[in-house]
Order: sequence, then C-alpha cells, then structure tokens
Amino acid sequence: MGFVEIESAAQYFFPKNALREFGEKLASNGSSMERFLRHAVLFGFAASMASIAIMFQQGHAFSLIALSSICAFSAPSIFNFFLQQYIFERSKAKKEEAVPDALLLASTCPKGTPFTEILGMLGKAELGLLSAEFQKASVEIERAASVEQALRSMARRNKSSVVERAAGLLIQGYKSGADMQDIFREAASDLLETNSVLQERDAALVVEKYTLLLGGGLIVPAVLGLIAGLVSGFSFSSLNMIGLGIEGRGEMLEAVLLANKVYIAEYAVIASAFIAFQEGQSKKAVLYASILLPLSIITYFAARALL
Repeated sequence: MGFVEIESAAQYFFPKNALREFGEKLASNGSSMERFLRHAVLFGFAASMASIAIMFQQGHAFSLIALSSICAFSAPSIFNFFLQQYIFERSKAKKEEAVPDALLLASTCPKGTPFTEILGMLGKAELGLLSAEFQKASVEIERAASVEQALRSMARRNKSSVVERAAGLLIQGYKSGADMQDIFREAASDLLETNSVLQERDAALVVEKYTLLLGGGLIVPAVLGLIAGLVSGFSFSSLNMIGLGIEGRGEMLEAVLLANKVYIAEYAVIASAFIAFQEGQSKKAVLYASILLPLSIITYFAARALL
C-alpha cells in the first residue's frame, strides 16, 4: 500500500483540518505525515501478527483473537500520536520561555534598524528553538516573503498565543515604524512575571505528580503483587467450616486476583488522567497511561512471582 492510499484512508476517518494541523506539528518535530503513516502501518502490522500468534498459541476464541489483533494494530499509532503531541508541546513551551529574552533583545535595537537585521540578530542569538524559528522567518524573507508574512507564518506553525503575541508586536513595530523599545520591554516584563507564576505552580505540583506516578507504576502494584503471591500459597483449610470446597476456594482466589488487576489498571488510568488535567494538557493522559499501565502490570506480576 502506497503513501497516497494510506493518506486517503486517513482522510476518510479524520477531518482534513485536523490532519493538516497534525501534519504541521509533525513538520515542527522534524517528522512528516508520510513517515508517521508508514510507521503506523509497519509497527501496527508487526504488533498485530505478534498478538495473533500469542493468542492462537494460548487457545483463545477467534473473536477474542480478532479483537486483540485490532487493538494491537492500533496501539503503536495511538502511542506515537500522543508522543508527537507531547514533543510538540514541550518544544512550544521552550520557545515560549525564550520569548521575553527575544523581546528584550529587540528592544535594544536603535530606532530605524531594518527589521531584516533585527530578525537576523534574533536568529543568531542563543534563544534555543526560538532562534531557529527566527532563522526560518529570515529564510522566508530572502525568498521574497514580506516581514509580516514571515512573522505570521512563524506564529501559525507554532500554535502558541505567546509566540503569536510577540510576532504581533514585531509586526506592529514594522508597520508603524514607531519607537517600540518601551513596548517590547513592557511585554517582556509581563511574560517574565507570568512565567514566574507558572513555575511556582509547577514546583508546587511536582511532588504530587511524581507521588502519583511512583504509586501507580511501582508501589501499589508491588504491594498488591506481594500480597497476591503470599495469599496464593495459603491452603485456606479453615474455609471448609463454612462449606466452601476446593473448587470454591479456587474460584474465590481467581476473583480476588482479577480484582487486583482491574484495580491496578484503573489506578494507572485515573492517575494518568489526573496528572494530565493537572498540567492542563489532557492529550498527555494517553501518553502517561501507555507507560504507566504496562509498567504497573509488569511490577505486579514480578512482585507476585517473588513469593
């Protein structure tokens, strides 16, 4: 199946605007829609075949094998989708942190400095990923784009209100030709104050965040696994007094062990969702869950095997 066919199939299931926006994020991450779709098919097919082989070897019903293979095929692309979202958001946050420094640098330029020189200076400054964005804007201007077009393009591809605000101020200064030094400094001061408040909030939440991650991935599954391993070795002979035979005891133990697994899975999913919403990035919930859920299950079975 070629890329064109894969892309056409994707457009059948998802809106074109959503695909275009995701494609822009992939480009910002140094990837592409073609690479994403090819990896989705390749790794999805491999995971699906592995799932079918394992489920067939264990003698499961055909309907369960089919359902498992569909889930396995979808899992790599879903994980990669949220991973790409996370990478984009992390890059965006780093660019936003550098915006105040960029505005302060722009405010040091004398009145009448050509904007191409200002953008060139910002592109060469040590502003991390934001410098790369100004370099792209400079390249677009060299290719006959106007300063306004280049800055609006930068704001659009970064999908950041902070970057958009900075680009708007630069465009305002370019179009008016007025002395914008004071405005740049005031905007930089406001952004620095906002960033300071956000950093204080993040510092206050980091302990709670990692407590939930540690509890959901290691502590809770390990404790339940050790208890399950210990209880599995009991004879429960005293239960004969209430008429519960060997078969009944086995069924009760299986029910308890199943409840443990369900509880661990629920804890991992709820913890992932809570942390993601706490950070204000709901899309990261699936990313956290895709890591926390298998880690908690592996920890549970490893702890259970110790006893």
